[in-house]
Amino acid sequence: MKIVAGLICLTATPALANFDCVLRDLGCVSQCKEISVKFAIDTAQFVAPQNPNDPPRRQITTVTQDRDVFSAEAILMPGGVRGFHEDAGEIGSRLMIVQPDGTARLTLQPANLTLAGQCEVLP
Repeated sequence: MKIVAGLICLTATPALANFDCVLRDLGCVSQCKEISVKFAIDTAQFVAPQNPNDPPRRQITTVTQDRDVFSAEAILMPGGVRGFHEDAGEIGSRLMIVQPDGTARLTLQPANLTLAGQCEVLP
């Protein structure tokens, strides 16, 4: 029994992934300001409900973008793609997608601004 428990521990993946990203405006050509984005994805939020009659749950993450702190809906897609989406209605929206290799893209609306860069996954 101890061997089985040990193997389960070795093969378990961490439930929390902390992302630390540095992004730049794709339209900028010189002296581009870097933007810091930090967020975490808790994969435990994405487990199937125990009862199929349970209401849908939103998976939430807290995002820090430079000095702004806001809540957004976490994204977990097949193949290791992670990210978040925040919809603030008429004020605008933010969509961040991070590829498994750390390549990241953040789209800000209504400014129609796209930022790109790299994310590092921290323990």
